[in-house]
Amino acid sequence: MPYCDRMRLTGSTIVLTGATSGIGRATALELAALRPRRLVVHGPQPPGEVTTLVGELSAAAGRGGEVVYLAADYGVLDDVAALASAVRAACPEGVDLLVNNAARPGPRTRTLTGDGHEATWQTNYLAPVALTTLLLDAVGAGRAGRIVNVASATHFSAELRLDDLELAGPGYSPASAYARSKLALVTWSCRLAGHRPRPTVEVVSAHPGVIATPLLHAMFSIGGDTPEHAAGNLLAVARADGDNGTYYDERRPVTPNPIALDSVAQELLDQLTRRALAPVLPAATA
Repeated sequence: MPYCDRMRLTGSTIVLTGATSGIGRATALELAALRPRRLVVHGPQPPGEVTTLVGELSAAAGRGGEVVYLAADYGVLDDVAALASAVRAACPEGVDLLVNNAARPGPRTRTLTGDGHEATWQTNYLAPVALTTLLLDAVGAGRAGRIVNVASATHFSAELRLDDLELAGPGYSPASAYARSKLALVTWSCRLAGHRPRPTVEVVSAHPGVIATPLLHAMFSIGGDTPEHAAGNLLAVARADGDNGTYYDERRPVTPNPIALDSVAQELLDQLTRRALAPVLPAATA
């Protein structure tokens, strides 16, 4: 893995979603310790419920760093669009690093959001794609930029059924919903890497490890490493360079599920995704 200079993150502007618990919280603390110029962290909780975390991040970031907390419910696509606008307002100079970490486990039974989408699909796939698309012109504006999409090794077990992306047919399970959402995210990441808005932007996806969090235990009866282990892996991936389009298994570049590299599947998925996100994307991007 080629590493860039630590100063790429020190003094930079970073956006991290899903930062209030588990892997996201541990990653936020690691990133804050690098003394970024601005660290924007997202979570579903109202600001009053995360004051302790924001205080810890501010202390780690030091006097020269600013920590901004933005709340948004990924089960509501309008919230995601509002989050993108809030990020723009908080980061007028642009974004150097965007880490799409927010995710949920598959619910016990197939559940729809108010937007009419399967809940796991919307939170783990549609929402990060919407946020990234709405911020594409801000990431790496005039300088190097990086997008890290937090995926999962479960994507190797999934199929991308383009005629039933949201598991409306038979065979729903929490694990299958989660795995399919992550396969879609890896596939979309690979496509975006091949259609990046400018050469200064790099797009990668990463499996952070099997991590003992409530998300894991909601679907699987297994143990795992600590959130800090995952945070170290994501920090290493965030600091890498010259690897556009790479999928990482922890810190090791590996070949993803072959579906993710299929150009036809990429284009069809992108078309279906833009159709689903048309209500919140500008006409020029939808």
